[in-house]
Formats: sequence, C-alpha cells, structure tokens
Amino acid sequence: MDSIKSLLGNIWNIKAHEKVDENNVISVLLKNRGYSQNFMNATMKNTMPDPYSFIDMEKTVERIYEAIKKKQPIAILGDYDVDGISSTCVFLKFFREIGADCTYTIPNRMDEGYGLNISNIEKYKNHLIIAVDCGSSSIEELNYAKENNIDVVVIDHHMMNCIPKGAVAIVNPHRPDESDNFKHLCAAGLAFMCVVGLNRLLKQKEFYGSTSPELMDYLDLVALATVCDVVPLKGLNRAFVINGLQIIRMKKNLGIQELLALRDKSEVNSETIAFFIGPNLNAGGRLRTADIGVKLLTTNNISEAKHLAFELFNLNKERQKIESSMVEEAVSMIDENLNCICVFNSNWHVGVIGIVAGRLKEKYNKPAIVICCDKNGVGKASCRSIEGVDISEIVKKGIETKVITSGGGHAMAAGFSLPVENIPSLREFLKIEIQYASKPKTFDVDAIVNLSDISLDFVKKMNQLSPFGQGNPFPILVISGVKIICSRILKDQHISVILADDFGNTLKGIFFRCMGTPLEDVLLNSRNKLKILGELCISTWKDKQSLNLLIRDVMES
Repeated sequence: MDSIKSLLGNIWNIKAHEKVDENNVISVLLKNRGYSQNFMNATMKNTMPDPYSFIDMEKTVERIYEAIKKKQPIAILGDYDVDGISSTCVFLKFFREIGADCTYTIPNRMDEGYGLNISNIEKYKNHLIIAVDCGSSSIEELNYAKENNIDVVVIDHHMMNCIPKGAVAIVNPHRPDESDNFKHLCAAGLAFMCVVGLNRLLKQKEFYGSTSPELMDYLDLVALATVCDVVPLKGLNRAFVINGLQIIRMKKNLGIQELLALRDKSEVNSETIAFFIGPNLNAGGRLRTADIGVKLLTTNNISEAKHLAFELFNLNKERQKIESSMVEEAVSMIDENLNCICVFNSNWHVGVIGIVAGRLKEKYNKPAIVICCDKNGVGKASCRSIEGVDISEIVKKGIETKVITSGGGHAMAAGFSLPVENIPSLREFLKIEIQYASKPKTFDVDAIVNLSDISLDFVKKMNQLSPFGQGNPFPILVISGVKIICSRILKDQHISVILADDFGNTLKGIFFRCMGTPLEDVLLNSRNKLKILGELCISTWKDKQSLNLLIRDVMES
C-alpha cells in the first residue's frame, strides 16, 4: 500500500494501482476491501440467526406471549432517535396487527432526557413494559420496577458494564455474558428478531387463523434504524437494509412515502435514509417530540401522513437554521491550540448540540464537546470523538472525579450533565485527560480510475456493493490527470467545478464546505493537472440521470 499526502495534509492510502473499468470494478473493490464473494450474498436466509440464540430472548418472547394470552396491556418505552422510533414502531405495528392491547411512550429530550424514568414506569405499573433502545444502564429504575412488581423486559444494544437485576429479561448483544456474534445490531434489528420469535411461538400456540403478519414488511423500519444508527452494513445488517429498501420502493409504508414526496429526487438508497429520511424523523425529537415520527411511520390515514410529513419537513428546516447559527457561534469560541474543543452557550438548543459537536469534530479533526443549559439551568453536553480517544472513558472518569454529574455513551459519542459552574474545571480536566498524537485525516482509496472509463454503467456496476454506510463506505476513487475548466461558488460555502481530461471527457464535481480552506484557491484558480479524490454518484432530475463527483480532497499531479 502506498501513502501520499494531499494539499490539505491528508493521507491517501492507495491500496492498488491496477486499471479499473466497468468490467473489473466489482472484483477490484472486493479484493481491495478484503471482502469475500459471500459479501454479495447477504440474504436474510443466509444471515438470520435463530432469535433464541440471544440470551434472554426466549424468556422475553414467553413473557410477551403471556401478556397477550392474559390480555395484559403492553407499554413500549422507546427513545427519541430514529432507532428508538423505528424499534417502537416494529412492536407497535406487530401488536396492533395481532390485536394486542398496546400503547407507547417516547421521552421528551428536553424535559425527560434519555432512558427509562420512574414516572413512566409508575404510569404503566399494570402493563408489561418493553424498553427498546434504552434500559441497559437504568439500574435504579429497573430496581424500582422489581420492588413494585412491575415487569420490564429490555431490548437494547448500548454498552453494558453489568447486568441489571431489576428486569425480567434483558436482550442485548453487549451483555458481558453474551457471545461476540451480532454485537453490531441496532435496537430495531433486535426488535425484529424478537417479533420473529414471538410470531413463531404464536403459530405454535395456534393463535392465528388463516393469516399471520408478514414480518418482511417491517424491514423498512429496520433499515431506517440500521442506517441512521451508523452500525456496520455487513452480514445481517446488510440484508436488513437491502430488503428494507425494497419495501420502501414498493411503497408499503404510507408515512415514508409522504415524506419522500417532499424531496426533489426519485431514487431511494441508503443515502436517502441517511441524509433525508433520518434527519427529518430526528427533527421531531430534537425540536418538539419524537411522537410525530412514531405516528408518521404507523399511520394508515393519507391525510394524517401528509400533515405529519410536512410538519417534520418544516421542523428539519428549522433545525438546519438553528444548527448553522450555533456552528458559526461555536467556531468563534474555539481555541485551536488545545487538543479538544469544549464550547458553551446557555442559549443553545439542547436538541441540536450533538449535530454541532459532529460538525466541529469533522472540521477540526478533534474531539468536540458542546454544552448548553436545560430549563433548570443544568449544563447538558454532547460529545463526538475521533479514533484514539474513547470519549465514554473520559466521561466515566469525569464522573469519578465529580467534575461531571452523570453521563455515558460510546467511544465515539457520549453525553453528560454537570453544574454550569463546573465548566472551567471541566476544561482543565479535559486538558489533562485528552492526550493523543495529532494525526492527519486518512482516506483509503479503493481504486484509481481514468475519466474516460467513468460512465453511468460504471457507477451502476460499482453500486452493486451497496448499501453503503458504516463498515461498507462509499467507494473512494482517485481520478488522475484532470484540469478544472470551470468553477463557481455556491451559497458562500461550496465550490462547484467541471473537470476535463486531455481527450475532451468532462465530469461535474462539488466540494462541500471548502470555502476558507487551502483548497479554495486551487479549486477556483488552478489550471494545472490534478488528482481528484471523491465519490461518484448518480443524480436524477426529471427522470434524467447524470454523474457527479463529491470531491473530498485534491492533490497536484
């Protein structure tokens, strides 16, 4: 593997130098990524395990069946992100379809925060409670439930240090006593596994008449969560998304279709989920209530679906405006000499700080912590980290030293609370605890390609490796020996270009958010030959397809 440095100081890792064209692009990409041919055969049949292979899944299924048989009402307690919304909807649709007594609650991000709370457990004390996408760390709340004879089953995928004793059953691939298989599943994937097991038991008990629910139709919900929760798109997750996209294209979910009707593109792929459906569904929980998303994904009323889709669409536009303003303010506060970013504004919106932290992390390639205040004046922080800095361990140590009150998360993303007066102490704590050797950003280049070999057929062939996302990134290609023959600035942030080679072949490209970087002058003024690194995509406008290059980096030839 060759490594070379770009104009931005990034490192390009060139995996292979063989010529790539339409005929060999699949084999080259499989080889360079270390995938076997089985990667292309990720079907449900080949990848789906028996649901009971998960610890406590059989116990969970039997307890839910007992509730259905005895007509005990069931309460689903979910989370306010796409995974929480989708996993709630998987259960909700199944229970409604079989006629079970079921309700649900999604906590309000601003008022209640993440996870189980005692007031909701008390509210549903006569129900069987199913906690989805939360509950694994709710030790106090689950103990309360057990002490008050309230049965709770937990279906979650968040990290666990111990197994709470208060739940009837806990299905979580990250249980300390669980195998290493399927740790990459999101909560909606586990919820689907649960209804598969429950459906099987109901058939064995002769619960159904002539028909039973068509569970494959639920995979659109699982696909939404799998993509938006950024879990690896390999094996079973790849099968979930492939089949879920097929269900979306078949227009079986009225709410999804009404939401898609509000955009100006016709194709539906994993990028559609990641960059359109997901942000719109999340906007409800960020600015108002995630209940809007649950209603949208479960309604069968076209008028209601149109109204809810339009409401989420407008909330997402509002979220984008808030985000843009917050990023601008945050950038003005950053001390670039520090190893991490820690910014605070009491007036920032708690529902948007996570996105802002992500933007800052990407822009500066540093761990980013963004803090605001809740309505009680308590500091609420969202963190996004980089490779080599486990931010969840930093949060854990902050709690141990009492700089932070409470919090948790993953290596790359976490959240916490603290008194506002502790923020200066937090910054000093972070200076000491966040130590790492600054590294340039790296791109693993899948292939080098000539502009003359790029065509719609080439990209369609390459896209056979889709769906793309975490664990199976969009192919990164390098196009050599091209010049910029035309360029223009878009919205004061982006630069659009037309690339050309010596033989008259051209390609449109765009570099997002590159104004103010060292590449601004190159893209606007250079007439030298360049190597352009980016991602090829197909755009559709009024049924006409065209190619575009999403530029990620540039190097002089």
